Amino acid sequence: MNLDWPPKEEPLPGEKYVVYSEVYDLLFEDLDNDVDFYLDTAAAHVPLPGTILELGAGTGRLTRRFLDAGYDVVGVDPSSHMLERAGQRLAPYAGRVQLVYSGAQAMQLGQRFQLAVAPYGMVAHLYTDGERLAVFRNVYQHLAPGGLFVFDDMPGWLAGAADASKLDLYRRARDPVSGMAVRLMTNMLDVAGQPLSLRYDFIDWLNTDHQVARRLVVRVRFRNIALEDELSLLRQAGFSEIDLLGGFDGRPFSRDDLPRNTRLILRCQRKA
Repeated sequence: MNLDWPPKEEPLPGEKYVVYSEVYDLLFEDLDNDVDFYLDTAAAHVPLPGTILELGAGTGRLTRRFLDAGYDVVGVDPSSHMLERAGQRLAPYAGRVQLVYSGAQAMQLGQRFQLAVAPYGMVAHLYTDGERLAVFRNVYQHLAPGGLFVFDDMPGWLAGAADASKLDLYRRARDPVSGMAVRLMTNMLDVAGQPLSLRYDFIDWLNTDHQVARRLVVRVRFRNIALEDELSLLRQAGFSEIDLLGGFDGRPFSRDDLPRNTRLILRCQRKA
């Protein structure tokens, strides 16, 4: 078995997904539980053919859906490897999509948008108040008056305590190159005394005897920021109108009934 361990720390911000880039599309291409929500949000706030700012664009999973719906997209991501994959995937949309290699706190795009989105827990990778505030302020500056910033997250206080004793099967796929089955198993643990969670992802290629022929191990860190702290940082960044949703079906967020919330979604509007 080819075992890539220990996971290697990458020297550049955002390059933790260098290992993931080769299999991300294979494992997550069919992830679509957020697509209708973000497309409906775009339809309500961006007249066609408008341009959407997508933070954490990755390999272009959601980007392609926006493009297919008629929008142009500026996609920002701090992983050059993920953006390289996005460039290959989105080549047919040349002229309608711009891919920018940058962290969200450092991007300088020279334009403003009616809608900025940060899907699939992108903000959970902002580990300090200072970093998160810098991102929120920069997003605010990139919004047109009345523009909307929408992002989703699953912080630890909403997801529940991590069970470090479990290894959960998360995704399955088949590698068209090798013909092998590929599985993604995850192990989540909370960091004692810190608002952080660690997730170890085990990506296995299985031979015809269902034995592991190759394994990649990726260590991913998430910050579990308290809701009141999140709201405070957004207000400091300039957002005074903030709505909370408890799922991609648009259900209102309820502080008193956390089990009903399947996701924390924040819709933040710049003053008109």
